[in-house]
Amino acid sequence: MKYNHAFDFGFEIVSECEQATDVTPAMLREALLSKVKSLSDKELKHSCNCFDTHEEEA
Repeated sequence: MKYNHAFDFGFEIVSECEQATDVTPAMLREALLSKVKSLSDKELKHSCNCFDTHEEEA
């Protein structure tokens, strides 16, 4: 049996707009990759939250 797991991962971006409408895909990518690269394996595991799981169909 196999399971599909959905995770979330938090990271931060500083921008000029309160609603983050000025945050671009490039800014998201840069911040996300920077955060992932900065974490040890243990820190990465603790930074990811599994919020949903379902069984995969064969």
